[in-house]
Amino acid sequence: MALSLNTVWEVQTGGNDTNGGGFVTGASGTDYSLVAGKRTGGDVTDISTTDGVANGTTTFTSATANFQTSIIGNIIYLQGGTGGIAAVRRQVTARASTTSITIDASVAASTGMTLNIGGALLSPGIASLFATILGMYVYIKAGTYAITSASTNVAGGCVSSTAGVGWEGYQTTRGDLGTAPLLQASGISSFTLIGGTQVRCSYRNLNVDGAGLTTSRGWGVSGLVYKCGALNCTNSGFGDNSTTTTTYIRCFATGCSSVAAFLMDNAGFGNMIECIAYNNTVTGFSMELGHLCLRCISDSNSGASSDGFILIDYSNSLYECVAYGNGRDGFRIEDGANHLQNCLSEDNAGWSYIITGSSAINSQLVNCAGFTNGGSGETSIANTAGNRNHNYVTGTSTFFTNAAGQDFSLNNTAGGGADVRGNGYPGTLDTGGTGYIDRGALQNHDTLAPTSNETAYGFIG
Repeated sequence: MALSLNTVWEVQTGGNDTNGGGFVTGASGTDYSLVAGKRTGGDVTDISTTDGVANGTTTFTSATANFQTSIIGNIIYLQGGTGGIAAVRRQVTARASTTSITIDASVAASTGMTLNIGGALLSPGIASLFATILGMYVYIKAGTYAITSASTNVAGGCVSSTAGVGWEGYQTTRGDLGTAPLLQASGISSFTLIGGTQVRCSYRNLNVDGAGLTTSRGWGVSGLVYKCGALNCTNSGFGDNSTTTTTYIRCFATGCSSVAAFLMDNAGFGNMIECIAYNNTVTGFSMELGHLCLRCISDSNSGASSDGFILIDYSNSLYECVAYGNGRDGFRIEDGANHLQNCLSEDNAGWSYIITGSSAINSQLVNCAGFTNGGSGETSIANTAGNRNHNYVTGTSTFFTNAAGQDFSLNNTAGGGADVRGNGYPGTLDTGGTGYIDRGALQNHDTLAPTSNETAYGFIG
């Protein structure tokens, strides 16, 4: 019998990789994994000991553990003894007496075994080693976790999730989405801090730091990634893993170098929604085939070849995205059938928008806008017979409230934000009525005509 799919694992900076580390949701006992340390004699009941006895069945005994019904549902750590048992974890499914419990799977005969009850794990990699069943969940409490091995799913190692597991960071209480834990690389090279191929995985409120180390990638996963960050990576902060879909929502990348901060380099049909790439020395968002960017911002990414967004293949769609203060072009399109709608480009060193080369035929801009201060210009569109630029607005002043302070809400200045409020596409639908969407990532809410019908839309909170 395998561990239950309802098992929830806990990781804390004060934990230990020989602790129990988990509990089965819905079990009748008490979750002992919520604290950092294992149970000790001072706890009086359900005591970790070194006198455990296994007899080759699912019965496990200890003369001193003082088992109570509160132990049911806890994951226990078993190791060693006369049988030399390699470390295993088992779920307690029943309690027979103060000296006897039932576990979910047998353990070979051994006496004098180490039995650790309760306490959180220390390593996210060890949590990934045991979280191998669709439906399991891993919580990581706020703190800094040193990743000292490029290997995956080992103590101090990187994470590679191969099952449909949920991962979530929290500050004080599970689910609070407060200060995110940080997985920080140290002394290693050629690694991905969090990876995995399983599309049913989800990751929430976790940050990773490549520490500028050689060939360091922050994220290379499939599935859903929400409110996560990547810092100081040299081989992309966020990258798509394979030909499966990855969706990044409200994620950020900063301090990245060598390779684009968000690198969608596979035909994975990845999605980036309300993501931000800022203060990198490389391009913010680089996309090959079939990706979506919705309300993303590429801000102040320096370097002579650093674009806000670059589309190097076809069938990418960008809606309400913002490129500001980047080292080359705001939006650079190098292949055909790409679609940009309601995007804003400002103060980039190159073009606001450039559609370059014959292969870029049939790419189009719809209700976009730009304003440059000393850049190459507004738009450079090759093969104008095939390319389209509908309802473009050329600003005469900044669109934003305080872009230098990373406030990309629209101002109400004539020639600036006022010219892109309430006039985004679609406006009037073929069927369905009329709306007043703004251009750019942050939607305005005021009482000024024609924006009286607008609602708060875009980044929330």
